[in-house]
Amino acid sequence: MIECLVDGELSEQVSAADRAFHYGDGVYETIAVFDGQPRFWQGHMDRLAAGCERLDLPATPQAVLLREVQTVSAGQGRCMVKIIISRGPAGIGFRPAVTDTSTRVVASFSWPPVDGQPELSGVRTRICDLRLGIQPELAGLNHLNRLEQVRARAEWNDPTIHEGILLDREDHVISAIRSNIFLVFNDRILTPRLDRCGIRGVMRAAILAAFRERCEQRRITIDMLPEAEEIFLCNALHGVYPVNAIDHWHYEPGPVSREVQEWLAEQ
Repeated sequence: MIECLVDGELSEQVSAADRAFHYGDGVYETIAVFDGQPRFWQGHMDRLAAGCERLDLPATPQAVLLREVQTVSAGQGRCMVKIIISRGPAGIGFRPAVTDTSTRVVASFSWPPVDGQPELSGVRTRICDLRLGIQPELAGLNHLNRLEQVRARAEWNDPTIHEGILLDREDHVISAIRSNIFLVFNDRILTPRLDRCGIRGVMRAAILAAFRERCEQRRITIDMLPEAEEIFLCNALHGVYPVNAIDHWHYEPGPVSREVQEWLAEQ
């Protein structure tokens, strides 16, 4: 079931001239909503505003977005809501037109099904063949061009593999396809720096803030993966889930992963 508003009106239609369709010229947020209440709302709004500023897109007032999120999620209990802000039908050609308008889409979707209880048993993953391009201008930004993730996810059909681990072209660990990644060493929590590529997830930011005394952002090389005591993934929809395997390397869900899960449960 999809409930969708386009520029505040009930609709599923966007102009064929919209630059989101032609160039991926926009940003988005995917938000977990429980009984009309969006989780980590301010974190999503801060990231959305930062993305609009970096792409010179007109900002939408938070009050408008909150009202529309609650409208499309009404009566659904638990669902996910996607907010898309694009430059709109602002002309063909790579040069963006100077405009104070945009296209705003707010749509709700049924909660995605999950097999088993990955938050308890952990998830099996693989290292993707695709390597992320290094582009500091877009690093961290939750922009609409996700072809790298699409191509990476097309690499396997095995339903027992939950996620793919993405490396950059210098074989630094960056993230999973739809999650951020954390490694645990001696109670220290490490996560990749995302100053050259990758997406700065809202859940990642919340974990970094909550565990700031033990967290470190740094370059993580592939040879660090088998040495980690624990590895866990996180995203705004599914929260925190341990990794139990990356290809032939195996792990056990450990005390730090459980601690982070308990912190999230209290939020």
